[in-house]
Amino acid sequence: MEIKKEVDIISNYIIRLRKHFHKHPEVGMQEFETSKRIKEELAVMEIPFVAAAGTGVIGFIGHGAKVVALRCDMDALRITEKTGVTYKSEVDGLMHACGHDAHMAAMLGAASVLKKYEEELNCTVKLIFQPSEENCLGAKAICDGGHLDDVSEIFGLHVFGDIPCGKISIEEGPRMAASDIFRIRIVGKSGHAGKPQQCVDATIAGAATVMNLQSIVSREFDPVSSAVVTVGHFVSGTQHNVISGEAFIEGTARTFSTQDCKHIEMSVKRVAYNSAATYNATAHVEYMRSLHPVVMNDKRVTQTVKEAAKELFAPEDIISIPKMMLGEDFSIYQQHIPGAFAFVGAGNEELGRAYPNHHECFNIDERAVLVSAQLLIGYVMKFNEKMEH
Repeated sequence: MEIKKEVDIISNYIIRLRKHFHKHPEVGMQEFETSKRIKEELAVMEIPFVAAAGTGVIGFIGHGAKVVALRCDMDALRITEKTGVTYKSEVDGLMHACGHDAHMAAMLGAASVLKKYEEELNCTVKLIFQPSEENCLGAKAICDGGHLDDVSEIFGLHVFGDIPCGKISIEEGPRMAASDIFRIRIVGKSGHAGKPQQCVDATIAGAATVMNLQSIVSREFDPVSSAVVTVGHFVSGTQHNVISGEAFIEGTARTFSTQDCKHIEMSVKRVAYNSAATYNATAHVEYMRSLHPVVMNDKRVTQTVKEAAKELFAPEDIISIPKMMLGEDFSIYQQHIPGAFAFVGAGNEELGRAYPNHHECFNIDERAVLVSAQLLIGYVMKFNEKMEH
């Protein structure tokens, strides 16, 4: 099979799909129309499928006893798009700002080619269209449904706007961090803005908490270690002349070790309780540890992907990228079976498409969707080739 040629033949189809998904984003576990479109495309290709994990879809290609899986994610983010492109989101406040639209299009492109060459496969390929990656619910639901029970290994990938288009990184070992979520509720006493002496200002207590949280990594961790504490949501107050009696803080911690995870949890609680108490307020902390663990690429699966990549792409396009503090629930699959996860560059500064993922102007050089499809196909065919030997 000439993989690049096969993908080039259907390149317009793949790009059209990506634009369609981009225009119609849906959040985790609510990907109803997205799921419907995926099923329609698989049906046209005569690929059998089942529903999974609510809005997820799993397709099947081949008839071999050994099963290998490909995975893509489906959900969008609560971000208002500001790209200005003709195919921008048609849903207010929602956007495919993490490339999941590209992942789905690449997967369907790969499915089309693999179906065409189904008779050459000695294995069965499971195409896992997974819902709710951003909420860390989808992979667990797929596993809980038993859909990985017969799978020997799994491969997935992710496009990144801050990596040049066409560059690929596939390396063994830790690649993405474990991800925790914390929520802090600061309780004070509300009242008139002109009589602060009668109040306990939750806004000030909350602001102090946010600032003090920043010292955890900078002052409690070795500077060469990898850890992140980020507050992404802070809300307090209702209007200009009312002192707020309640504040809400929500954030995430990213680590690569259980020890660091425990350290941050204890520190977040200590900082929240003490910061609130300093201003006569009270803090209530909810800390949810390791919604998904570290993405840990298996040596053997990584080698299979590397071999496929070397046959498809120029040596200078296969690069080394340091592990990231971003999280991915693909790691949940890797707790059950060997797997590998690749980074695919999608940025192009000349096109104005070099914004990082989760940015309101995030967009990609669509050649990255074709590269992704090629890599997915290449991995399956290399796995198939190794089975023959």
